[in-house]
Amino acid sequence: MCENLTYVLRDMGHDVVVVSLFDERTEISKRMEAAGVPIRYLGKKPGLDTSVVPKLTKIFREERPDVVHTHLNGILYAVMAARLAGGVPCVHTVHNVAKVEAEGTAQAVLNRFYYHRGWSVPVALSPEVQRTVTEFYGLDRVPVIFNGVDLRRCIPKRSYGLGDTVSLLHIGRFEEQKNHAGLLQAFAKLLKTHPNCCLNLLGDGHLRADMENYVRELGIGYAVHFLGNQSDVHPYLHDADMLLLPSKYEGMPMTIIEAMGTGLPIVASRVGGVPDMLRDGESGLLVGCDPDEVCVACERLIDSEDLRRTLGQNALADSTRFSAETMAKRYCEEYERLAAKK
Repeated sequence: MCENLTYVLRDMGHDVVVVSLFDERTEISKRMEAAGVPIRYLGKKPGLDTSVVPKLTKIFREERPDVVHTHLNGILYAVMAARLAGGVPCVHTVHNVAKVEAEGTAQAVLNRFYYHRGWSVPVALSPEVQRTVTEFYGLDRVPVIFNGVDLRRCIPKRSYGLGDTVSLLHIGRFEEQKNHAGLLQAFAKLLKTHPNCCLNLLGDGHLRADMENYVRELGIGYAVHFLGNQSDVHPYLHDADMLLLPSKYEGMPMTIIEAMGTGLPIVASRVGGVPDMLRDGESGLLVGCDPDEVCVACERLIDSEDLRRTLGQNALADSTRFSAETMAKRYCEEYERLAAKK
C-alpha cells in the first residue's frame, strides 16, 4: 500500500520521502530505491526503542514535511517526533480492527492520546475497521480510504476452463492470522473428492516450518508447494484457478484487490473489511474459517465454469474501486485538510 501510494503521489507532483524504522532492505524498499524514492533508515532495535524519536525529529526538521503519514507501530515514534519538530500534522492508516492494530495496552493508550489531542488522524481501510476504531477510541470522525493497487500490473484472465491440474493459490505471511492450518485441513478434505488439485503457498514467516511439518502429517505433501516470498505475484495470480484466503481476521487485504484486478475467483473468510470488497455469491464466495465451509466453496468453483467466470468477471469490474489513483486522491484530500489547519 505504501509503495503504490508513494508512486502515485510522485506522479501527481508531490515530494515524498519514505522513512523505515529498520535498517533491513526489503524487496519493496529495493524497488522503491531503484525507482528513485529517497528512503531514510533508522536502525530501530527490537522492542521499544526511544532513540528513534530524536532521529525522526532531526529528519522532520531537515525535510520540513507538510504531513507525516504513519503505518503500524510507526505511530509510536513519529507523532512525538512531529510534535518536537514543530507540530507537523500526522495521518495514521489503521490496517486492521482496532484491538489488533493497537497490539497491546501501551500502544492503545498512546493512540487514544494522540487521536484525542488531534496530533494524529486515524484513517480506516474499510467501514468495518472504521466502526471498531470509533468504538474502541471513542472518536466521532474517522475517514475511510480503501487500499489501492496499481491495476495496470494485473494480468486479467481470459479463460476459466480447467486444465488437468486445478491450481489453488494462497498468498500471505505464515502467521496465526492467516489460518494456514485451517487452509491445509480444507485442502486435505478437497483432495478426497478432487485429487487433481494442487495448492501453491506464497509467503514466508515464523510458522512456515510448522506448516511444512503439518503437510507431512496430513500426507498431502505431493500436492502442496511452498514457494516463499515472490517479488511479483501477478503471474501466480494469473495462472491460478482460484485464490483462497480463509484468514481469522483481516483489514483490507491487498492480495484480494490484486486477485480482483486479475479476474480470479476468490474464496475468502467473512472478516474485517473483506465483505466490503467482495459481494458474496456475485464477485466472490465468503465463508467462515471452518475447513468444511472452505472445502465446499472450493468444490462449488471447481464444479462450475459458469460460477468461476461470473465471480471472476464481476470481481474484475469491481476492482476499479480499489485503484492506487483513487486511494491517492482521497489521501491528498485528507493531507490538504490537515495542512490547511496547521
